[in-house]
Amino acid sequence: MARLLSLIGAPGAQILCFHGITTPELASRSDVHLPVAKFKSLIAGARRVGRLVPLQDLVARHRAGRSTAGLVAVTLDDAYASLLGETADFIRREAIPLTVFVVANAATYGSAYWWDRIDDLFPQVPRERWRAFEDAVGLPSQYRNGQPAEYGPLRPLRQWILAAHKGRCVGELDQLLMELEHERGTRTAHRSMTFTELASFAALPSVTLGVHTVSHPVLPLLGDDELRGEIAASHDALRERFQNVLPILAIPFGLFDDRTVRVARQAGMTTSLTLAGTTFNPDSDGDDLPRFCITRNDTAFKLQLRLSRGALLARLRRPRLTPSRYPALPSPTT
Repeated sequence: MARLLSLIGAPGAQILCFHGITTPELASRSDVHLPVAKFKSLIAGARRVGRLVPLQDLVARHRAGRSTAGLVAVTLDDAYASLLGETADFIRREAIPLTVFVVANAATYGSAYWWDRIDDLFPQVPRERWRAFEDAVGLPSQYRNGQPAEYGPLRPLRQWILAAHKGRCVGELDQLLMELEHERGTRTAHRSMTFTELASFAALPSVTLGVHTVSHPVLPLLGDDELRGEIAASHDALRERFQNVLPILAIPFGLFDDRTVRVARQAGMTTSLTLAGTTFNPDSDGDDLPRFCITRNDTAFKLQLRLSRGALLARLRRPRLTPSRYPALPSPTT
């Protein structure tokens, strides 16, 4: 590995996106929640590729046109309560600079997120009962028939919630989901930290906080005023409570377009973070910057190789071969 990295050269700057942590008491079916041992291993792997720096320093260097080669920033989306305890102790002991992106409504109540709820509930429900639940909430047949099978049986429901409900599980949809959870006697163990819990985590010297909106919606599906309000109100809620808040937006679900970035800038954000899975393009203006989403399937070796491969691809980049910078919005077939 060391020989390979020396041939490729220093990787471009990269931002890693983690989510929650699993333990025997906090199991999860979701691939974005990692065992604490794997989280530690991946952080060690990232340190072998580059130097961990605070997100705000990385963004500032990029916007100033200074070199960011070999720098790595760590982010954690959704402010999961599973970060408390052993993970927080590890972050404190290793002085890992990281930014936690907070969903304001979830932190107000310590709420669970709908994607964790369905991930952990689905295996406990017989197929016929799950189909009846989908019928009750109104899942259209176009979503059942139009989604790529390789994404699994929950893909139609997820994409429909994103498209039809703008990424929010509220009203009758939430009520029917709660009834099914009660019927099966199960509910996800994963939830957001409350603001009180977040205060203790944010007190760690290496931790900063960032904006992840009020309700975690699909931003391109909102009107300008609602979009701006989701960002600004979340920013205000954090600044009212904490000192170490960055004017940086982590875009929910990684779904964005040019208008999303423009309105975020109007709402006071200096940068919006995506989930594009690439290293930095030195020629970008910094209004939106890519991140790598880390999953349970990653290993330290794979992470090092992927990050280093990004440096090689950046060297070979041909402008006309670059794909669309905006991800496809959810629909019956995407």
